[in-house]
Amino acid sequence: MATVFKNDNSPFWKARYFDADGKRVSKSTGVTAKKEAKRIAAKYEADERDTRNKSNQLPKVFASILETVAREAASGELTLAKAEAHIAKLHKLANPDFTVISLGEYWQQWITEQRRHVSDSTAKGYDQDLAIFTHALGKKAMAAPLQSITTAQINTAMDKAKETTKKSETGKRPVTRRATTINKALTALRRVMETAVSQKLIAHNPAKLCRALGTSDSTTRAPFTITELRAMIDHKQTSDEWKGAITIAAHTGLRLSDVLSLSTKNLDGTRLVIMPSKTSESKKVITVPLTPACIKWIGKRKGDFFPKLKKQKTAVSSTQFKRIMEKASVPCEIEQAGGIKASRSFHALRHTFASLLAEADVHADIRQKLTGHSDSKIHQRYTHHDEALDRAVGTLPSL
Repeated sequence: MATVFKNDNSPFWKARYFDADGKRVSKSTGVTAKKEAKRIAAKYEADERDTRNKSNQLPKVFASILETVAREAASGELTLAKAEAHIAKLHKLANPDFTVISLGEYWQQWITEQRRHVSDSTAKGYDQDLAIFTHALGKKAMAAPLQSITTAQINTAMDKAKETTKKSETGKRPVTRRATTINKALTALRRVMETAVSQKLIAHNPAKLCRALGTSDSTTRAPFTITELRAMIDHKQTSDEWKGAITIAAHTGLRLSDVLSLSTKNLDGTRLVIMPSKTSESKKVITVPLTPACIKWIGKRKGDFFPKLKKQKTAVSSTQFKRIMEKASVPCEIEQAGGIKASRSFHALRHTFASLLAEADVHADIRQKLTGHSDSKIHQRYTHHDEALDRAVGTLPSL
């Protein structure tokens, strides 16, 4: 039975009682009235007694479920539905907060939570990842309990996703989905499942054992030549806003969405200061000095630099740029030395910027800072420096 006592150096009564393990313990009641202290002490001991009783009962409950499973299996009555119901009961006993939730529902909840921490473009990418697996796994699997998804199902879905074609963003023609796109979706699924493991909703991460697809179908990116840039900028059908967008992108390395969002607010004298949308969650700010060509185009403009282009969806602007390339006779697909095929789009202007800096022998650290790349390995993929390599080999002594 719980008792109370008081130390000479404290005005508060302390409770003495037996805990769930049968050990005699003392704990302050936090009150100065003896009658209230006795009530609190009795509650402390009652709570410990309930904990002990529940602990003693749990093994019996687990055993009862297992006996039922064995009996149903022996009589041939154990169906998949019954097995899942038994597993759900075991989960509930192991984790009282456990709830049965489907993969589709949980993945959507995960994305909703991520939106608080990432940029809109990143969140949109998560939506696309979910869409890929929703189609590849099928509605039935996405609606099944989260813990029922297997590694084999995910592997099969990845193969199906690669074979599936989807409409381009313009909706005019089907486009084959690349392995890199599917691998990105797999990475998202792994994170979703790992979160579920940490919340004790599932025992293990089935996506963790899935290998990424080979990326032999990935296309090499190539920069534009100065001649090609001039052909696009000087073409009579290239609008003034597009002339400026091409010039600024080629001389700053900014992505399409960042270029079209520029305004006088980003100007600091003859420099551009911008927080790239792709890395906005990390609050990274880059500063890029403007070249005379950029300064000349900006001139005395006030407010948004590209008011018309800014109103369009990025997909529409990307399509317009490809039309500019076509009219200026600048190919989207080229074959480089060695028979290596490479593609170009507006993003190739970012490759062009990095390559022009490399050809001018600008140190890699400076190039990486200007482009805003956080990883030197990523930056290396943007650097194409044939002339610099020629100059390096040219320094070798003659034999």
